[in-house]
Amino acid sequence: MSSSSKALRNSVFIALAMLLLLAGNAFAGRKRVVVLDFDGPKAEKFHEDLVKLIKKSHTVVSVDKWNAKAEELDAAKVTEKNVKKIAKKLKVDGVVTGKVEKRRDEYIIRLKLRSGTTGEILGNSVQTKADGPRLDGQAQRDIKEELIGAIEELESNHDGADEEEATEEEGPKTSKKDKDKDKEEEGSADEGSHKSGFSKKHDMDETTSKDEEKSEKKKKDEEKAEKKKKDEEEKAEREAKKDEEESDKRDEEKKEERSKKRKASREEEGEGEGEGEGSSVEESGDVDDVDAELKVAPSRRAIDAVVGLSFTARNLKFSYSQDLGKPPPGYKQVVPVPGAMVDITAYPMSFNHKPKGIISGIGLNILYDQVIKINSVKKYADGMGTLQEANLTTKENRWSVGGVFRYPLGMEKSSIVVGGTLSYGRQIFSVAQKLPNNDPTDIPNVAYTMLSPGGFVQAPVIPKVTLNAEAMFHLITNTGEIQTQAQYGPSTVTGFEFALGGDYMLMKNVFVRASFRYETIGFKFKGTDPMAQTHTRDTDPDQDVQGARDSYLGGTATVGYVY
Repeated sequence: MSSSSKALRNSVFIALAMLLLLAGNAFAGRKRVVVLDFDGPKAEKFHEDLVKLIKKSHTVVSVDKWNAKAEELDAAKVTEKNVKKIAKKLKVDGVVTGKVEKRRDEYIIRLKLRSGTTGEILGNSVQTKADGPRLDGQAQRDIKEELIGAIEELESNHDGADEEEATEEEGPKTSKKDKDKDKEEEGSADEGSHKSGFSKKHDMDETTSKDEEKSEKKKKDEEKAEKKKKDEEEKAEREAKKDEEESDKRDEEKKEERSKKRKASREEEGEGEGEGEGSSVEESGDVDDVDAELKVAPSRRAIDAVVGLSFTARNLKFSYSQDLGKPPPGYKQVVPVPGAMVDITAYPMSFNHKPKGIISGIGLNILYDQVIKINSVKKYADGMGTLQEANLTTKENRWSVGGVFRYPLGMEKSSIVVGGTLSYGRQIFSVAQKLPNNDPTDIPNVAYTMLSPGGFVQAPVIPKVTLNAEAMFHLITNTGEIQTQAQYGPSTVTGFEFALGGDYMLMKNVFVRASFRYETIGFKFKGTDPMAQTHTRDTDPDQDVQGARDSYLGGTATVGYVY
């Protein structure tokens, strides 16, 4: 063999070696990428275009294979942990997610790239736009510059995977026929080398074969180690789950034991099963009963209605000069008179008893109180000068309607409720103005029209008892006859009202309520009308009557229904 033939052959071998080296580097530069399904209009078309674009320079793993592995690992949600777990199994270097939005006539495409080794999102999202439902020229250029450039920088996650595995998904494929042809050529080359005496090449083939066997053995050892590690993790997970279940079971047993102890303690105190309606969920263990009790608690009830008796004693007193010869007589009831009353409060947005925020506390209140019978008696002198007693026809009632707002300080049965009211009402007290001898009764009638802002508190103190407190300010807009010229003329009027009481639950929806009430309305007569009785109750022109106070003391005894 001539030296020129040897030089030519050596040059061919060097060229082949360089080509193989370049091909290996080119393949090493290919990354394994999965493009997950996009969200949005025309998402499938954009997804298809992006896969084609990435396949030009990298290997694309199918979405079906990714989803199957995600289902197998119970890692369907796209999170750092799940992406890292699935990518490790599939030897994926990067994961692309996308979202498509349509604005007028164009589509906005937003893409994110996650690292397969860490699962983290790399850099900022890639955003581009297209005029139609395809990746046009500008969109492709944007993606090549930003996304594909970032893919090339991804850290490898397939740990030296062989070329056949790296290209098995959607990358370049080699047919069986080509593989067989390659083997035949390799066999021919081997025979030629033996005939030509290339023993060195034969030695290299044997060395390569041994290296491949070692690599295959190493790969199997790694797979066994990985399987063993996975089995250990699954075993640890099962044991942790078992420990958690046992811990929950122990907690449940302790909770039940505490409940039994509390129940026994209540029975010893005389609050056994017969009075258990007010106990909590944890105490009674009866979910249905406790839910029913919670529904009618002050914090959640939808209707609070009472009907029953009222008792009222009126006391009208005037303030006047000590030297006034004919002072105003006033009016005083020693014994409270009975009346019939109804008081209803409803919260329309609480009829399902589920908290809905502030609107659950908006309600409506209606009250009506009518005195049944009053015996007003006044003495007078008849034609013979003998003192007689006259029974005067008397009427008394009050009503109001207005808004209510409650604010629970918690949503339990024992939660205190605070709130406010704003009502419009009218209150009347009238007495017959003539005695049998035609003398005036000299007791002014009143008919108060008022706007009343107020506040209230409902405080459950024990399971069956709730204390109630209320206070109101009366803005008096009209008083009736008492401010006319025939009576005491213009005046400044202010009023206040206070109530204190309590509820006792007889059963889940029925209770009794008792309350004490005090109301007072004060007059300060201006004395601007000299013809009014502030000046004319004697002969001097000075103002002799300065003011009056109209007070009402009483209470209620009612039966109520709550829902």
